[in-house]
Amino acid sequence: MSHIPVMVREVISYIVTDPYGVYVDATAGCGGHTKAILDATSGRVIAIEWDRKSLAVLEDALQGYIKAGRLEIVCGSYALLSSAIEGVEGVCGVLFDFGISSLQLDDPSRGFSFRLQGPLDMRMSGDILMSARELITSVSEEELFKILWRYGEERFAKRIARAIKEYLPQTTEELALVVRKVVPRARAHKHLARVFQALRIAVNDELNNIERGLQEAVLCLVQGGRLVTLTYHSLEDRIVKHFGMGHSSLKVLTKRVVKPSKEEFQANPRARSAKLRAFEKV
Repeated sequence: MSHIPVMVREVISYIVTDPYGVYVDATAGCGGHTKAILDATSGRVIAIEWDRKSLAVLEDALQGYIKAGRLEIVCGSYALLSSAIEGVEGVCGVLFDFGISSLQLDDPSRGFSFRLQGPLDMRMSGDILMSARELITSVSEEELFKILWRYGEERFAKRIARAIKEYLPQTTEELALVVRKVVPRARAHKHLARVFQALRIAVNDELNNIERGLQEAVLCLVQGGRLVTLTYHSLEDRIVKHFGMGHSSLKVLTKRVVKPSKEEFQANPRARSAKLRAFEKV
């Protein structure tokens, strides 16, 4: 399944304040939202992406904008946003799409999906040293339980952690089999989704990166600039909500979280859980 950017129309309506401004797509992926911002404005976009496979797709797809001087692509993590856009002034909007891309999810070699057989990797960038397999091998059963409980909100975290440490699975298929042995069969896929989510978050330090990225985004925005986020599970959304509502320099633009239309999630099932929030720097 090719990656389809989520809530493009809504993203553009919130992020674009100056048709000639500078915008940052801090999670550019394969470039869906980046292209939409470029097409909706006459300004510039700095696209940040730390997955080198996605970066190659991005550069190839948007080569025309690069040649026209309207797009700059930076390899790096959004957690280090200020370093990635060093020297860039007057940023009118920053977008974060915190979801995993279809390019990553559908590649068996990346190990993100329990539906595909592959190595138990889950690293979003080659810069990350420890894979999911190495993580579950190195941590204690108690530490693994805390990861599954905190990052997956998994109610069978204790028994799953015990089983994982007993069998030490090496592949996505082996991990799925271990989890299925100790959870109710009827809802096994729900438990698997939470386990894989928890390990992915831990491997990539996602929640801490979100906090750092949001803080850096506010610093680089001009007054009146917009911060727009797309989240896909409650842990991400909670961080964004508390950050935006508690920050003295931000005004909340989305009093109620914005969700995809019925038509969109029917056309793109992976958009179903998406939530958009937008804030303005004051």
